Amino acid sequence: MRVKITPKAILIPTLSLFLICLVVTAALALTNNVTAERIAANELESKNASMKAVCPEAQSFDELIPDVMYEGKNEGGETVGYAISTSSQGYGGLVWVMTGIYEGEIIGVDVFNNDDETPGLGKNTSNEAFRNQYKGLNVHEDIAVSKDDSSGNAQTIDAVTSATISSRAVTKAVNDAVTIYNENVGSDASISATGSADDGKIITKEGE
Repeated sequence: MRVKITPKAILIPTLSLFLICLVVTAALALTNNVTAERIAANELESKNASMKAVCPEAQSFDELIPDVMYEGKNEGGETVGYAISTSSQGYGGLVWVMTGIYEGEIIGVDVFNNDDETPGLGKNTSNEAFRNQYKGLNVHEDIAVSKDDSSGNAQTIDAVTSATISSRAVTKAVNDAVTIYNENVGSDASISATGSADDGKIITKEGE
């Protein structure tokens, strides 16, 4: 017996399938949007906590270079340090580091994202014992992992055991932060920088 196919028999399942796809797509888009907002909020919270960690005397931060450099100020509006965010390729992915600098000296280093590094090895670069090695180092001399420097011309830190690549990544990120500091507010820079979080731009004035 021949089955007669009517337009209605074709239209109903087609329309049903279209509606199902539409609902699923909308649900996925909503989920992705909520997830993205939550991830962004968590990243911002982590970054803010990291800035405070490397500039503990700061009560507020003005953005000098968008998403990179911040000027920490105390309650009286005086500058008490600069927090600089940089990243470098580690063993498993990018390692994000916040470096605090004040008056030509590193006052704090915080590894605020090394999620892709190996647990128990590269992840240990976030441990205080490793990070504290950078404190007190000056910004006029390179920093190196001790096993990489045979000249004695660099300030050195000891790598985390069995995590030399991750340790090098943190050190490179710190050196990059030092470069940014020297180019913008260091004593050897040709300009001094001030800014505000409102415009996110550096305002410069001629050095004397």
